[in-house]
Amino acid sequence: MKLITFLLIAFVTSYSLHAQHTERFMTLTQDIKPSKKSKVKTRYKDGTIKEEGRLAKYKMPEYTYYRKVGTYTTYYKNGAKKSITEYDAYGNILSTTFYNKDGSTWWKSKTLEIDSTLDDPAHFFATNDHYVVTKWDKELKFGPNIGKMYIKTEGKIINGKKVGVWKVYDEEGRLEEEINY
Repeated sequence: MKLITFLLIAFVTSYSLHAQHTERFMTLTQDIKPSKKSKVKTRYKDGTIKEEGRLAKYKMPEYTYYRKVGTYTTYYKNGAKKSITEYDAYGNILSTTFYNKDGSTWWKSKTLEIDSTLDDPAHFFATNDHYVVTKWDKELKFGPNIGKMYIKTEGKIINGKKVGVWKVYDEEGRLEEEINY
């Protein structure tokens, strides 16, 4: 039973790490493999953990590239989590959550789709302007009248620019306005 559970978790995790990639992106990157993966843990001067995660090393003819992969966590100096980011095998962000020092969430982003305009995988790491990344962002805000965080704005972003309809809410979760970008 443990083996079946493990295999199911491994399959779901593997699928979810590539679910955002288009067929074109998957074809482009199918032969790009890291030469090494290593753990990273940096600390503040006082010894508390600042960040931890994994790096993948890609040796290319012109340069060696390092990319964050998997789960990467950053911390405030007091030890509280600052952010948790999930990266794909090539350093693209799949999801991010940022936290206030008290542990409450203030921002979330989930990548919906990752594509590339490249035809030649040899140029994959040489530039970042070939990516087409579609995300769904939610900004949370503390509502002093309700004493907790609430979703203030949410909407779609393509390559860092807001697109489509963005919704703005009040503390009670009521829609205040819709802004079309």
